[in-house]
Amino acid sequence: MNQLHTAAPIAASAASEMNRPDREMQLAAYNAAFAELGLRFRWDMPMFDWLCGIECEKTRVARYIEDFHAHLLKAYEASFLSQLIFDKKSEYVRAMMGAGVN
Repeated sequence: MNQLHTAAPIAASAASEMNRPDREMQLAAYNAAFAELGLRFRWDMPMFDWLCGIECEKTRVARYIEDFHAHLLKAYEASFLSQLIFDKKSEYVRAMMGAGVN
């Protein structure tokens, strides 16, 4: 079985709560935030779906960093990075919503 799908807690309702355009907007906002912050992260929809099994967005980002970019934790705390990413992602979502993108 694919290790990626067994490593995180699955909350089926969390992944299905957002409709597809909202999920795509959230994913685009995360990827824009990563790029702006100079992080070499790039999520695709399967990764985002997997991470949506973790209800709290900040915990979701921290888990991703811990699992796939643990080297960053030598310089930064996961909580700091996840807050920074969350804040930047939220800025992008607000801008997209203001521009009528969904």
